[in-house]
Amino acid sequence: MLAIVIYFGEWVLGTAMSLAAILAAREYFSLRKNDAQGLKLPGVILAGLLPLVAVQHPTYQEFAGIAFGLVLFGSIVFLILVMWLQWPQGTPIESAAVAIMGVLYTGGTLSFWNLLRAFPQEMLNSSDPLSGTLLLIFPIWTTWIGDCLAYLVGSQWGRKKLIVEVSPNKTVVGSLGGLAGSIIGGIGYNHYLLRGMTEIHFPLEMILVFSCLVALIGQLGDLSESVMKRQAGIKDSSGLIPGHGGGLDRMDGLFFTIPMTYFIFLLYIQYG
Repeated sequence: MLAIVIYFGEWVLGTAMSLAAILAAREYFSLRKNDAQGLKLPGVILAGLLPLVAVQHPTYQEFAGIAFGLVLFGSIVFLILVMWLQWPQGTPIESAAVAIMGVLYTGGTLSFWNLLRAFPQEMLNSSDPLSGTLLLIFPIWTTWIGDCLAYLVGSQWGRKKLIVEVSPNKTVVGSLGGLAGSIIGGIGYNHYLLRGMTEIHFPLEMILVFSCLVALIGQLGDLSESVMKRQAGIKDSSGLIPGHGGGLDRMDGLFFTIPMTYFIFLLYIQYG
């Protein structure tokens, strides 16, 4: 289903990402309800708008200018609201900062799904929808295969904990297994799918660097979301997916790895 949404791209993918941003932002503001009191609704709305902007402006240069304006306007609105609603009892400056972080963490990062999907058309002059589809699935696959191998290796052989105060189940061996999974998954994907089915392909050394960064940033994204849950004193961000938690739980690493992938490919095209 996800692959079909990605293949159609544009407004289909943008609408899906907007809905995902709304759900993720709701969970975020529920986690930080004491820090951003009264800002949940405007924060959720702003988060949902950003992926739609990316549909209309699918390059970073175009998107960044409009997104910055929206976030700046939102910051002013947040400050006005928190001063009205919280002062003198609350902490309005901190609350506004927490709200802006939530917008960027959810809607801001999810906007890069559209930017990366449009990358071949906008940057490589390719009109083949399969190229954009496979390019966007690349970091998703590399992140998820790393997560799967991290779980399998860690649960089987993991003894020494990675950061027990943040995530008591993650181990050093599991983290290394995730790194190996991302490298194997990245090399295989580049060879059999990108090179085999599209005109896009990358040299081995670039894929090795890319896969290592995906593994590292993906695990940091996972740990960052765990910190937010520990601070809120809960196990899952929500009960949206029974047995699997909420949207933040399912997409924690992808919030970081897909924007990073976009910039890696952008730098490679410009300077590689």
